[in-house]
Amino acid sequence: MNNISIKGLELKAIFALILPSLFLGVADNFLDNVFWGVAMLLVLGALVGLILPNIVSTWLILILTVLGISGLTLGYVRLDIYDKAILLLSFPIEAYLASQLRECIFRWSIYKKNEASVYRYITHYDQNVKLQTTYNAQKLYQKISKILREKSYLPLWDDFTIIKWEHNQQFAQFNLEEHSQILKQIAKVLKKSRLVDENLYYLGNGEFLIISNTIAPGTLMVLNDELKAELRALKYEDYHPAFKMATQHIVEEDLILYPDLDAILKHLKRKLETDLVVEYLKGVES
Repeated sequence: MNNISIKGLELKAIFALILPSLFLGVADNFLDNVFWGVAMLLVLGALVGLILPNIVSTWLILILTVLGISGLTLGYVRLDIYDKAILLLSFPIEAYLASQLRECIFRWSIYKKNEASVYRYITHYDQNVKLQTTYNAQKLYQKISKILREKSYLPLWDDFTIIKWEHNQQFAQFNLEEHSQILKQIAKVLKKSRLVDENLYYLGNGEFLIISNTIAPGTLMVLNDELKAELRALKYEDYHPAFKMATQHIVEEDLILYPDLDAILKHLKRKLETDLVVEYLKGVES
């Protein structure tokens, strides 16, 4: 529905609310019978327009209007032309405008539902890198925790690997479009290098998360080494982004230390900071 039709629908809805007062104000100048007749017709029109389907209300408007015209013009009714006009117009106009009001309310409710759906979609899925977000990672961690506890008799574990693009915020301040392109390249590398049953997430601020379910330690080490090599080779024009990576192994006993995803993410980020300090000290010693 375009903006013009939406505005037209809203205008009709406003008229549907204003019309009863306007008609009753005019009918107040006529006989009491005319006034109460207009009031009843307005109420009937509002009920027909708001309750009945459009096709039913349209036919009812046509039939009752024809009957009204026949009764007021062909029969002997001692009313002047103005009384007859307001009596004839009250029901069909109010019924039509009330149906438009119902349509406006219906479309508005659909719009609000769609808006909520879009918001949920944006919250759950990053449009730029085409990856799920922290919200979904939290949901998966809850499921993982439940499985590890309920299936503690099985050799199950999970590995959480965080990848951080260093200095991404500084780069974004002067190269916003290029920043977006590099994030897409990183996501592409992750999708290409990781296994199908691994879960990839974008946490924001240049941070990505990989959740690996019961992958052999040796296999995970090879996957991470391959990923590091591909990330080192990644570049955008003359710019080579730098990355840090940290991994944490989780079994059922570790859930006490990491009751939720936030706890394990804090631990992983501390690991990244420790790696930075270690590298700095190595540089000083050399």
